[in-house]
Amino acid sequence: MKIDLKLSRQQKQEILEERARLLAKPPEEKIDSDQALELITFHLGKDYVGIPTSLVNETQPLRMLKWSRVPTTPPFIIGAVNLRGRIYSIMDLAQFVGLPGRPLSEKAHILLVRGGLCADGKEMELTILSDDVPQVRIVLLNQLNPTPVTISRQMQAYIRGITPDMLMVLDMQQLLSDPRLIIQGID
Repeated sequence: MKIDLKLSRQQKQEILEERARLLAKPPEEKIDSDQALELITFHLGKDYVGIPTSLVNETQPLRMLKWSRVPTTPPFIIGAVNLRGRIYSIMDLAQFVGLPGRPLSEKAHILLVRGGLCADGKEMELTILSDDVPQVRIVLLNQLNPTPVTISRQMQAYIRGITPDMLMVLDMQQLLSDPRLIIQGID
């Protein structure tokens, strides 16, 4: 970058000192993927949760989609949505783990997740309701704390750990393998 010759001697010196400070910074440490998790984070009511990005195929704002409520499904299935010709259940994870109900927010999104195995050996696919716009965040594994006893027993079964700022990192393989997620049709 060229320094404008019309700058005062003092201004030129300040620019050069700022460049020197930036160049003197030690390089940021690369984080080994075995030491960190990249998560999609979002809120379920007052709870802040994270899902590994490797299991999330896409996110969509719920208000932009055509979705329908489905009668006679468990309360944690709020409906079904058609994404590019495939029908997916919309799961309210909060209701599934016994958290208090809440109205759908204008910022609600769905996250298409894949993982776990169904009884037929196929991979489970469904969408999970998020109360807000999901964000990406990296969490160091050594910062995960055990789940406190103040978290409901139902929720504890699906938590891998909790960060110091109370982000609950979900064990999605455990959750998506839960047989209660399989809804059998009427023959």
